[in-house]
Amino acid sequence: MIPALTLLALHACDTTSEEKPFNHFVDVYQPILTVNAGDTPARGPRLQVLAHAELVGACRELPELRADVNGVQLKRLHGKVEDGNYVYDRDCNVYEFEGDAAWIAALPPSELQVITVTDGVTSVSATTRNLFAKPALTIENPAVAAGSEVVLKWAPGGDVVNEKAPVSVSLKAADLDAIVLTDVKATAESITFTLPAELKGEVSVDLRGTRAFNPPVVACTSLSKCEVSRAFVIEPVTLNVK
Repeated sequence: MIPALTLLALHACDTTSEEKPFNHFVDVYQPILTVNAGDTPARGPRLQVLAHAELVGACRELPELRADVNGVQLKRLHGKVEDGNYVYDRDCNVYEFEGDAAWIAALPPSELQVITVTDGVTSVSATTRNLFAKPALTIENPAVAAGSEVVLKWAPGGDVVNEKAPVSVSLKAADLDAIVLTDVKATAESITFTLPAELKGEVSVDLRGTRAFNPPVVACTSLSKCEVSRAFVIEPVTLNVK
């Protein structure tokens, strides 16, 4: 399933007691673009882009602000939102745009995705790669020996690994409680761990901590920081342990 897209733009004031006036998003204090792609049972298919700054400031409507991905314009949304810890006014200092699954399916094929927020005079943008690619784990030969090292291939290759995000695997065999391994080596290309000697037969491997693998930031233009993350449900890998 191709993710739907939601874009939020939140901006803020300077760190001084008096606000620094501005008429363009690019002028806010340390503007940041945060991109979150995903397709999970809790949230469903989505892509969220948050354009924000260090501190929330006074209301700025910026009616001309719009957003696009690879030149395909998104729909701007209006009204207040109250969603758990997220409360914001899309007609004040939060600017939200969205594209549904059909909109994303109509995007021209491209390895690179450029997310742009502009008012027609100034603009900011973040460029990333393989944003809509659904991650997957595979193994060339699922027949492995108990106690041996297992290397699972991560796709798409070229992701960036967040070393601060925890990564673990859950191993489940028939009639046994799941075993969680935290001694896992994660790279942009693979997941490596050692099987416990007592596990035998068909073993299901479930990856935990998919937030550790993120699409790379290729370019970050007129922003103090660009952040890109991806959250998908990864299908388990089945091993035949002898």
